[in-house]
Amino acid sequence: MLDGIGIYGMVWHYALLIAMLGSTLLVLLYAWSKGRLDFDDQASVQMMQEEEISKEDRNG
Repeated sequence: MLDGIGIYGMVWHYALLIAMLGSTLLVLLYAWSKGRLDFDDQASVQMMQEEEISKEDRNG
């Protein structure tokens, strides 16, 4: 039986924390090495342009 507030609970908590952060770091490094972070602004620029066009159409 696991003790949520004792030493076993603390070890379990830190083990899960390290596993989640480590896997996230590995995914980030993999995406970075493949150039797949996709931080380009093309999609946001396109959406802002579409909003401006629709606002102009509504205003006349």
